Amino acid sequence: MNQDIFSFPAIKAISLAEQLSTQWQQLIQPFWQTMVSGELISADGSKLYYQYHKAVTANCAIVISAGRMEMSLKYAELSYELAQAGYSVFILDHRGQGLSERALSNRFKGDIANFSLYQQDFSQFMQQIVLPCQHQFHIALGHSMGCAILADYLRRQTESPFNAAILAAPMFGIYTSIVPNILAQTVALQLAKLNRWLSPTPWYAPGQGDYSNKPFKGNLLTSNLERYQWLQQRYQQQPDSQLGGVTTRWLEQAIYAMRRIQQQAVYWQTPVLLLQAANDKVVDNQAQLNWYQALPPSLYRNKVLIKQARHEVFMESDQIRQQAFNAINDFLQQLPLK
Repeated sequence: MNQDIFSFPAIKAISLAEQLSTQWQQLIQPFWQTMVSGELISADGSKLYYQYHKAVTANCAIVISAGRMEMSLKYAELSYELAQAGYSVFILDHRGQGLSERALSNRFKGDIANFSLYQQDFSQFMQQIVLPCQHQFHIALGHSMGCAILADYLRRQTESPFNAAILAAPMFGIYTSIVPNILAQTVALQLAKLNRWLSPTPWYAPGQGDYSNKPFKGNLLTSNLERYQWLQQRYQQQPDSQLGGVTTRWLEQAIYAMRRIQQQAVYWQTPVLLLQAANDKVVDNQAQLNWYQALPPSLYRNKVLIKQARHEVFMESDQIRQQAFNAINDFLQQLPLK
C-alpha cells in the first residue's frame, strides 16, 4: 500500500491548558474510563498493567512507551487527542512503575535488574495485546526512557511491526550540566559496584529519594503550570502509581543501555522522527544528535527542535504542544509505506 491510498489522520491539540480542569471532567476522564484495562503476567511472573482504546474504524494503532516514573494515566490527555483523530491507542505501565508490580519492598525506588526486562515486557505486550487487534499500521510513540526501551525492542526485531517511531526527548544520554558526561558515568558505575559489594538491596542514587509532591517552581519538566498541577492531582488520585527516584542499579543499567543504543544507531531501520526539547535539562540533547547523525543515510527520518520546550513535550503549553503535533503530522504525511 502506498501513501496515495492511505494517509494518516492529522492529530490536533484539542484540550487547552487554561480549560484543562473542566475538560478533564467533561471529556478526558469519561473517555479514559472507557479504555480497556488489563494485566499481563511477564515471563518472570511480574504483573504488568496496560490500557488501550481500539477505535472501530482505525487502520492505525499508536503504541505509547512511557518515560521513567510515568503512569498510563499521565497520557490521558494525549490519548484522548489521538483517539479523536481516529487512532487506536495502546499503553503499558513499565514494570516497577505506574500500576505495574514493584520488585522492591520500598515501592518508591525506581529500580531494574537489567534493562532488557523492559524490552521483554514490551515485546510481550505487542505480541499478546497490540498485534492481535490486527491494525494495518503501527506507530511507536516514545518519551524519554520509553524511547530507550523502544530502541532496544527494535534492535532485537528481525521484522519490526512498526511503520515508524516518534521519539520525544529520548533518553539516549543523561544531562549532567557542567560535569563531564564520562566522569558522571564512571562515578555512577563505581557506586553501583560498591552498592553490590556492601548490600544486596539497591540504594538510592545520590540526590534521589521517595516520592514527594514537588512545587512547580524550579521543576525541569514543563513550563506550563496548569498541566503540571493536573498531573500532580492525578498522582494524588492514583497514589499506587507514585514513584520516587532511581537506584544505583537502575542508573548503571541505564548507562549500559544508552551505550548500546549509540553503538547500534548505524543499524536502525525504522523511519523515525526525533522531537528534541530545546530547554531539556533531564536528558542530553547532544547524545540525541550523536545518535541521529549516526543513522543510515538512506533512512526516512526527521529531527525537529521544539522551541522553548522542557523535557515533557506533551505536558507543555498549548503553543509548544502544537509544534510537536505539527511535526508529527508533517512526518506522517510523507512516511513511505510498504
